[in-house]
Amino acid sequence: MISFTPLDSSRSIAALKQQYLNSLVAPMDGMWESAIIGNANNWAIHYEGKVVGYFCTDEESRLLQFYIMPPYQSHYRTIFVQLIEQIGISSAFASTIEPLYLSLCLDFHNKVHVKSYLFTDLHAVQLPPFALQPVIFRLASHDELTHLERFYKEYIEGDGSWIHDFLQERISQMQLYALYHDDTLLGTGECIESKTQPPYADIGIVVNKQFRNRGIGTYILNRLKHQCYKSSLKPICSCTAENIASRKAIEKAGFVSYHRILEIFF
Repeated sequence: MISFTPLDSSRSIAALKQQYLNSLVAPMDGMWESAIIGNANNWAIHYEGKVVGYFCTDEESRLLQFYIMPPYQSHYRTIFVQLIEQIGISSAFASTIEPLYLSLCLDFHNKVHVKSYLFTDLHAVQLPPFALQPVIFRLASHDELTHLERFYKEYIEGDGSWIHDFLQERISQMQLYALYHDDTLLGTGECIESKTQPPYADIGIVVNKQFRNRGIGTYILNRLKHQCYKSSLKPICSCTAENIASRKAIEKAGFVSYHRILEIFF
């Protein structure tokens, strides 16, 4: 009566994925949506021969997303239990923006810890004059691509294999900004309008380690916020739970975290 089918692509469940996004109580983090969910393994959920939902897993068989169409949500728990047992799920990532899925995960949890903070814009802030002067905050250009690649590879974690394509697209879409003091790149800021969750835009920063703890992150975030306001967009952002410096910079820029992404062990 209940079965699960792995999918080669997510195209066949695109409508279900949009239904899922529309069901959330707050917008999903764009990086999570594109980098994590976008590269996940997709499965269709069948009930009595009909596709009634889907779920996503990563390469370690951790559950990343789980959605059942409203007419079939009375079978939510039965489907979930069978999924965990049949697919061999030992842990999941779930967010407070998806209460039904999160509640089910908590019903079977053994241990929980906070993975990320999700921020929404609370109010505009008026920052004091920036200490480093003069500074230039402007859109990045293709001429800077090589320099920006080196900057990202030096100051972010991971193998960096995605950086070239990511930066190239951000520059082409006029979604990448750079902050300079004389010839020194102090930091960069991304402002990425969501294609699936309008009118939200994800903003993010990378700050030169040699100039951290000087308010640069907060300054860039605030400038990005005002770019969003000019385009009638609502800025959102996120950071990992252990990145205290980033969380403080975001909060100083007028954001508040009402929601979390949790890692839940069964």
